[in-house]
Amino acid sequence: MKIRKKAYEAFLDIVGGEDSRTTKALYRLFLIAVTAVLLVLCVNLFSIGKSSFGEWGDFFGGVLNPILTFLTFMGLLITIVIQQAELKESRKEFKRSADALDDQSKSLKKQNFESTFFQMLSLHNDIVNSVDLVEKESGSITKGRDCFRVFYTRLARLYRETKNKGKGKYPPESIAQVSYTLFWKDHQAELGHYFRYLYNLIKFVDESEFSEGPYIKLIRAQLSDQELFLLFYNSISAQGQKFRSYIEKYELFDNMPIIRILDESHLKLYPERAYGECP
Repeated sequence: MKIRKKAYEAFLDIVGGEDSRTTKALYRLFLIAVTAVLLVLCVNLFSIGKSSFGEWGDFFGGVLNPILTFLTFMGLLITIVIQQAELKESRKEFKRSADALDDQSKSLKKQNFESTFFQMLSLHNDIVNSVDLVEKESGSITKGRDCFRVFYTRLARLYRETKNKGKGKYPPESIAQVSYTLFWKDHQAELGHYFRYLYNLIKFVDESEFSEGPYIKLIRAQLSDQELFLLFYNSISAQGQKFRSYIEKYELFDNMPIIRILDESHLKLYPERAYGECP
């Protein structure tokens, strides 16, 4: 065994190859060729004296050349077959590498998206916290998300006043639109930036590759009941029409306490999809 191992190592040194399937197959052919040469040589040595050196040479060459040619051809075939197998393995490895790079690219793209998304979500909360209202009579100041309770109270009061002035002549939907238009004139300065940024935040997610993820739900979870009510009435007005497609697509009014809506008939202003599973 040691002699065979040393012989194989010597063969590797001569051909300058590596220990592989191709090298082993060629080494076996080399051993067969050497054995064939030695066998023919021994036969011819025993025949010396019975024939002339010319006949001996012709016999030696005539027998050995076809054997070596055949072994050379077999070696070529073995090399081609093994190279095809190695090429197939290389293709599989290349595909695995390509898939790994693709997964890495998708992971990096998702990380970049999430980084931008959470920065935008944080800025949205900063916008909410920057809102403040000052009561003209008492001088008291309301800040942040508490302002939306005041906004909705004022909108509800305007709705009741407009409804009383109409004396039943106009449908609730028209009264809601008129009331919100009046409300918007008084509070556009405080709410304009809020609604524009919220719209673009949802648009950013919608136009990304990750719109099916939990990101819209995270946005919806940030909105208080009063914010949802204001979004409800803002989106039936002229300035909020663009928002309607996102409201319906992502069911933004899911879990909104509809019992506190200004009028139950207003729920018909949106398709049932907007309210999720609980219209």
